[in-house]
Amino acid sequence: MRFSPAHLLFDNGTKITPVADVESQVYLLTRDSGSDRLVRFSALLILSAVIATGGVLLDSTATVIGAMIVAPLAWPIQGVGLAIVQGRIGQVRRSASIVGLAMVLVIAVGFLIALAVPDQLSPVNNSQIASRTAPNLLDLFVAVATGAVGAFAISRSDLSGVLPGVAIAISLVPPLAVAGVVLSEGDLLAAFGAVTLFLANAIAIIICGLLVFTIAGYRGTGDHSMQTVRRPLAIIGSILAVLVIALAAFTARSLIAAVEEQRVQNAATVWLKDSKYTLVDVEFKRGRYLVQVIGEGSLPSEKIFDDAFSPVLWLQPTVTVEAVSGTTKTIDVASTPD
Repeated sequence: MRFSPAHLLFDNGTKITPVADVESQVYLLTRDSGSDRLVRFSALLILSAVIATGGVLLDSTATVIGAMIVAPLAWPIQGVGLAIVQGRIGQVRRSASIVGLAMVLVIAVGFLIALAVPDQLSPVNNSQIASRTAPNLLDLFVAVATGAVGAFAISRSDLSGVLPGVAIAISLVPPLAVAGVVLSEGDLLAAFGAVTLFLANAIAIIICGLLVFTIAGYRGTGDHSMQTVRRPLAIIGSILAVLVIALAAFTARSLIAAVEEQRVQNAATVWLKDSKYTLVDVEFKRGRYLVQVIGEGSLPSEKIFDDAFSPVLWLQPTVTVEAVSGTTKTIDVASTPD
């Protein structure tokens, strides 16, 4: 007996969601439809962007997860994949245009909210930002797995219950909100990293959708020849190639930064060895290493640090020392005379 992928994944086709039902989920705007779904999508998108930006600024993981569940951005992205499989070039353009405009809208919301927040209340160096501005190749692998689950859940009629988990696992609105926040601070590299993370997830969803929707039997169910979608496929392949290069560069940068930070810490330890200062922390902040020390008296000569530090490759990082006096003074307010 011969088993096909559809037989194995969809119980010989008995659990495949009808293509019309999938279209009603992922196509927000078609040639014959009104704009009602698009209006509802826009409202949910803006609200999720506000929630995500607030979660980022508050460094609240729970709030960001809430934004992930509310965010509807995965639908038009999956719509691109389904339209390509069906050979509907017009629908590819419509869904891709919605994704592009949604990107701009979420980034703008993050940017404007971050500008409105006072500087002292805007923690731009927090875990929510750090985790989304330095993506690596592992993020792409995770996105592929999550995208496959999402496409499988939509095309199989009895798996809709896993979609909230997919929404949490895939990273779409939060990276764009982060891009807006860091753009308000003028950090273009961090914004590029956040947008790269979003694109990696979006391309993974589309590619996995191409595979799963084809297995489900949706191929060629549109009104055009499959030859018409060669250009979108070429564009997706080109974007994927650029993303792999960018993610590889970010991965290398992260590895180098980890080695570099350890070497800065080792050099600082040697530098302070015979002094009255103690190393408190080494932190990479705004493009430079901040070495925090506590003690008293004069700091040792900078030459000791330079001799102890070994740069990674040809890189010469900027190192700033923040010294804090260890002296304390206690004031008994209760006994202080009026």
